[in-house]
Amino acid sequence: MQLLSREKYDRWRAGAQVLEQDAYGEKVLRLADGTFLKLFRRKSWLSKTAFYPPAKRFADNADALQKLGIPCPEVIQLYRLSEPYRSVVHYHPLEGKTLRQLLHEQSAFDERELFARLDDFITHLHDCGVYFRSLHMGNIVLTPDDRFGLIDISDMRCLGRPLSRQMRKRNYRHLLRYESDWQKVSPQATALFTTRR
Repeated sequence: MQLLSREKYDRWRAGAQVLEQDAYGEKVLRLADGTFLKLFRRKSWLSKTAFYPPAKRFADNADALQKLGIPCPEVIQLYRLSEPYRSVVHYHPLEGKTLRQLLHEQSAFDERELFARLDDFITHLHDCGVYFRSLHMGNIVLTPDDRFGLIDISDMRCLGRPLSRQMRKRNYRHLLRYESDWQKVSPQATALFTTRR
């Protein structure tokens, strides 16, 4: 990981749009050139993230997904910001709209066909050994070439073998816990997933 100087960060920050932040500061920035910076704080000095920073995990997961042919962000560079400490990933975002955006915009789509394809996509992830604890409609993107892809991939593991039945069920429970998303989905489409949890 390269050291990111405060001066360079401040230059980037000056022309950036803050997309996500919390009480500890900025978390996601869209830079002037359209690329993104994602910043991860260390929650504890004794945390395992001291040895395996989330930015590195994000990059490793992106590499693993690309090898599986699953669309995801394209990492440009990893950085370390010292004051305050952050591990930082600079990346090209995955183009498209999240399923959450499609549902909220009430975009025109064939719901039955879309969610049947989503079911197939998640089954494919599980068969490829992708265990994504943050799997929800805000992290699943429909790309301009009509494929499903994943974003916000730091909280993910690629196990290299098909997931166990128990892990698959856990993933489905995570997917279904965001009730505000599923309120906009018909019971018939929702049933594709509730029967699997």
